Amino acid sequence: MAIDESKLEQGFDIHYNRWTLRVAGQCATKFELLYADKVLYQGKLELINNGELLDVSQAQWKFRHRHDRIEQWCQLHHSDKLSVNMNYYFHEKAVVIEYLARNSIPTRLDIRHAIVPVETHDNKSEPPQSEQPDWQLSRHDLPSDSIRHSIKPDLFREAFSATQWIVLDKM
Repeated sequence: MAIDESKLEQGFDIHYNRWTLRVAGQCATKFELLYADKVLYQGKLELINNGELLDVSQAQWKFRHRHDRIEQWCQLHHSDKLSVNMNYYFHEKAVVIEYLARNSIPTRLDIRHAIVPVETHDNKSEPPQSEQPDWQLSRHDLPSDSIRHSIKPDLFREAFSATQWIVLDKM
């Protein structure tokens, strides 16, 4: 079921077994990863343009929420318009975050979430954790075919695509 995109919700959750991924509507640049209703990890969006961290805190994010997926997007204005889209979902014992950004001027974009563990005092309900959690980031070198072969090629000159995985059974 889709949520009315004009209305800002408290937050959006998707679930897999005892795991929950939550993106808060009021703080859309962060997510929480919960196990058995306890926050274990937090992720904060990092959007880097030509080596400079962009401030995305004032962006007007829009959301689409289904039972198995959260999509969020916005348009930022730095030196020109930058369109950012992210999809969150669970797939094969992992949280997957897909990133797509389009820029009207050539730049070097990089998008990811910096993920940090949240210290908890009650370890009884937490899954076993390894020494080094496994979050993988794969940058895709080419823009998607739909952008490269668009009818209006001057609409966007630069595209960025990447995927980040948080492997749950290694956490």
